[in-house]
Amino acid sequence: MTQEQVQHWFDLFGDLGYIVGFLLPFIEAFIPILPIIVFVIVNVNAYGLLIGTLLAWLGTVIGSYIVFLIFRRLTHTKYMQKIQNRKSVQRLIHFIDRHGVIPIFILLCFPFTPSALVNIVASLSHIKAHVYLYVLFASKLIMIGLIGWLGSDITTLFTNPFRLIIVILIIVLMWFIGHRIEKHFMHSSEE
Repeated sequence: MTQEQVQHWFDLFGDLGYIVGFLLPFIEAFIPILPIIVFVIVNVNAYGLLIGTLLAWLGTVIGSYIVFLIFRRLTHTKYMQKIQNRKSVQRLIHFIDRHGVIPIFILLCFPFTPSALVNIVASLSHIKAHVYLYVLFASKLIMIGLIGWLGSDITTLFTNPFRLIIVILIIVLMWFIGHRIEKHFMHSSEE
C-alpha cells in the first residue's frame, strides 16, 4: 500500500480520520496482536510527524491505562487470582514491588513487548495508579516517538538504502533487547 493510498483512506474519513488515527493504537492496547508499529507509521505519514505521533501516543497511553484500571478492579476475581499465582507473574510482581517502576518503564519502551501483559501484571502489583500513568506517558512517548521518526518518510527508506539499513538494525536491536528483557522478567525456569 503506497502513501497515496493510505492518505486516500484517511481523506475519505475527513475530520473523522483523526479519530481513526487515535482509535487504532487505542484498540491495540486491548488486542495486542494488532501491529502498533504499522499504526504509528500510517498516522505519521497521514498527519505528519507531530500530529501523527501525538494521535498514536494518546491512543496507546489511554488504551493501556484503561486496561490497567480494568484489571486493577478485577484483581480479586477467581481468574485473576489464577494468573497472580503463576510463578512468572509472582516473580515479576515481587520484582516490581522491590525495584519500583523502572523495569516497567524499560519494558514499555520497546514496541515488541506485549504491553497488554505488562499492563495486567502492573495492575496486580502494588504500584499506584497515578504513578503507572506517568510511566505510560514517558515510556510510550519514547516508543511512539522513535517509531514515528523512523517511519516518518517511508519513501526515503526505499530510495536511500543506508537509512533502510539503519532502520532495520534499530528495529532488530530493539526486538532483541526487548525480547531479552521480557524473557528475563516473564519466564521462570520453575514453570
